[in-house]
Amino acid sequence: MEKATIDDLARMIEGLVEELWVTKDRLFVLEEVLAGKGTLSDSTVDEHLPSERLQAVLRRERMRLIQRVLGAPQMDH
Repeated sequence: MEKATIDDLARMIEGLVEELWVTKDRLFVLEEVLAGKGTLSDSTVDEHLPSERLQAVLRRERMRLIQRVLGAPQMDH
């Protein structure tokens, strides 16, 4: 495997791990805040049906993540 390919793969993995950690960190904080206020139960998130607005946000953010992670070989770091 060429060095450039290995470097590209490493950047992709690093980008994915960064995105995952930010998401998990924010999720843990959000769940703790909501549970502390008594507004979140164990099943609240699993049973929630997102609004059309949120579905659009989720689609946009999913594409942003895909482009960031899979686009890493084209990015200059």
